[in-house]
Amino acid sequence: MGKRDDYQSAYLDDDRRFADQINGALFGGRQIVKPEELEREDTQAVNLEEKGRGEKTTRTIVDKSRLWRGRKLHILVIENQNYVDYHMVLRNMLSESNEYNRQWKEKKRVHEAAHDLKGKDAYLSRMKPEEKFTPVITLAVYFGTEYPWDGAKCLYDLLDIDEELKEYVTNYRLNLYDCQAHDTFEEYKTGLRQVFETVRYGKDKEKLHKIMQENREAYSRIDSETKEMLEVLANVKIPDTFKIEEEGEERYDMCKAFEDMRLEGFEEGMEKGIRALIQTCKELGVSRETIVEKCMEKFELTGEKAEAYVKEFYVG
Repeated sequence: MGKRDDYQSAYLDDDRRFADQINGALFGGRQIVKPEELEREDTQAVNLEEKGRGEKTTRTIVDKSRLWRGRKLHILVIENQNYVDYHMVLRNMLSESNEYNRQWKEKKRVHEAAHDLKGKDAYLSRMKPEEKFTPVITLAVYFGTEYPWDGAKCLYDLLDIDEELKEYVTNYRLNLYDCQAHDTFEEYKTGLRQVFETVRYGKDKEKLHKIMQENREAYSRIDSETKEMLEVLANVKIPDTFKIEEEGEERYDMCKAFEDMRLEGFEEGMEKGIRALIQTCKELGVSRETIVEKCMEKFELTGEKAEAYVKEFYVG
């Protein structure tokens, strides 16, 4: 996995965030899954064979999974896509099918060791008729920053099939959470809310600034793991100068960092404008004194500041 997937994998390894992701995406924020109810499992891997340049390669999908009240919850790390994968439905089907097959193989192993299967049907099936499998719930999370998910959301979307045949073809529905399809993220109770808000509105600086001001308490004390996620997913750099210590934990004031970045960006843009004005005036033969006056007027500078810019940018 690449660096982005590595960070997402570690971030969701925390039971509080794992439960928050499930509750927010599947249950609308209702606290159905409790972190203390989650039981850890060994990480499973699904190998997919892919062809490329005449050779077969293997991609490993590592998942985050927990047992919860006799159910298996999956958040496939590779499914936390930063791009649209148009065959995602098939990948999820394969992942879940492999998990059910793994459960069956485990039952088969136990029965073969115990020699406790009676009757031809049970013997050939390698399981007893009353046995059940642990249900699997898979969630795919789309962190796309460029555009909403436009891929298939169920198997029917991928099939060239007549309407009258659909009732005979089993459908498979993708549990997909697309942050670009949401305007608010109040259903999340952990740093996932700040992650989704920043990814969703990262290109709308005014909107993001408004959100930060409305939820300043949370944004002024984000934890170090959330800070790392934001830096990787939303390409937001939060320097250590904004680090604060709170009850022995490292936290970061994203509000101040963002305000400094906005100011820095404004100043950078203003300097580019001043440079362009000076060079244009010079090419037109405008005197340096007049250029100073124009800079003072257009950019609301003091005479001293305007003269300093002209001295710096007026070449020749």
